[in-house]
Amino acid sequence: MPKFHCNIIKKSLTLITTFVLFISFWFTPLTSYADEGACVTKCSSSVKDSTVTTYSTYYLSFIPVELQDIYMADGGNIRVYYEYDPLPEIDTSGWTNTGNIIGYFEWGSGPLIMLSTKPVERASACACDQAQITICHEFGHYITIKSNMLRGISSDYRISASFEEAFNAERYNFTLSSCNLPTGYKKNISRAAASVEFYATIFAGLMLYPADTIATFPTCSALVMDDMNYIISSYSN
Repeated sequence: MPKFHCNIIKKSLTLITTFVLFISFWFTPLTSYADEGACVTKCSSSVKDSTVTTYSTYYLSFIPVELQDIYMADGGNIRVYYEYDPLPEIDTSGWTNTGNIIGYFEWGSGPLIMLSTKPVERASACACDQAQITICHEFGHYITIKSNMLRGISSDYRISASFEEAFNAERYNFTLSSCNLPTGYKKNISRAAASVEFYATIFAGLMLYPADTIATFPTCSALVMDDMNYIISSYSN
């Protein structure tokens, strides 16, 4: 086996081990809000209760409890809006193709994740696992901003030069024959033309398909995990 490929495999295995240790080490709640249930609510009566339950289940299942706790401590909310309603609760003036938006994030008075009913109630019209990917992706935007704030860099979506470099080097790795990520995720990552969207999709991959995400995007994964670790360690000290 060529030395280059050996190094890649060793690097991927190291990252996988790091991720497993990261999850196991930090899985002791700080002051757990997760036991009280997810902070998922509906925007209108058009949203089915079962849709809220589905998103709540995904949130509680896939987002590490420590990050849930920190999100709640920041006053974070997750709101579900009906697919055919106007995009609610934030200023979307100047946006285009709003009918195609199935999730978005903003930080005004507190972090807010908005989720469309479409990936749950019309799942056949979306990529496979789209509801899970969407809620994790939007939480990934929170990780970007929260990390920047704690590091004293900015209070926006600014992406580090290190991640920009890794993004440019690894952005097409999903097309490699060695990539074992599911087709729905590949469709999502292929649409992430900007590094900020790629970052959020990497976070989603780490939550849903950690081993294959790390193997396919080793450097990007390491940088996102470093931000996650930094956020959690900042609250545990």
